[in-house]
Amino acid sequence: MNIQLQNLKKETNLWISLTGFRTLFILKLLLEKSRTRKELIDYLKKDKRISKSVSQDTLRVTINTLKASGCKISRPSKKNGYRYELISHPFNLNLSDTEFKALLKLRDRCSENLSWKQILTLNNLYEKIFFLTKNPDYINTIQETMPLAEINKVLLHELSNPKLAGRKIQINYLSTKNGEENLDIVPHKIKNENGKLYLWCYIFKYKMNNLLNLEKIKKINFISAEKYDIEDSLYDVTYKLSGASMLDFEIKDYETVIEKTKDYIIVKAEVNNEFWFIQRLLQFCGDFTIISPDFFREKLINKVKSIRKLYE
Repeated sequence: MNIQLQNLKKETNLWISLTGFRTLFILKLLLEKSRTRKELIDYLKKDKRISKSVSQDTLRVTINTLKASGCKISRPSKKNGYRYELISHPFNLNLSDTEFKALLKLRDRCSENLSWKQILTLNNLYEKIFFLTKNPDYINTIQETMPLAEINKVLLHELSNPKLAGRKIQINYLSTKNGEENLDIVPHKIKNENGKLYLWCYIFKYKMNNLLNLEKIKKINFISAEKYDIEDSLYDVTYKLSGASMLDFEIKDYETVIEKTKDYIIVKAEVNNEFWFIQRLLQFCGDFTIISPDFFREKLINKVKSIRKLYE
């Protein structure tokens, strides 16, 4: 007996109750979906820790154990395809309102520094966690407030497909200015800006690279087999940041800090969209200075003058 226990410990690297493990294993399988008696036994036989103690009798005992614990499990019949179905169980996750709000804040904080793929993974994790609470208010709040909730996930994965690189595609886009229109584009990459997703692409209509709000892309009309070698219109801007803006400065993926002291930060930015870059600079109020190039400094000055005129 001692030798058997030692061998079990050696194989599993921990002490376990086989009956308890088998019970939790069956519960997990039934939580996923309803299953036939044969399916459950086959799964049990595949697990080397409990494969030697599997039979129809052990399955029946395990199902009865779950029922005795408060699980409501339908009996196999012709009506349900001879499947065991977990109708309800008492193993809910209990959270206080304080804990719920804290988890919401944690999700929102984390989302600020995650890629869009990581945000979608986090959303799925939160849905699974709060489904366990069986609290409809918590579940609805999670679904209604999740980051990137308005994004068409199918379309997002289609547009992020590496096979689209360099290919001309036509999309149906709901433009603020022109309404619904078809645009021929060459997609580059998807960017997460201020909690929203944008498609960085070359737009044939305007003969330039620009960002399109992913929420406004309704569908892909067609994908051309022809490839286009379109270069991004990039140039570098170097700026100096000081004052209060240094305290909460967060570097973007297109920026590089080339000098940092206690009084200022000098940043080099690779600009591929002037509009969004200017919006970023204006958030710093009077705490930034353009070092180079001269043409961008003049362009920014003219932009500020034009904005000032609107309020005169």
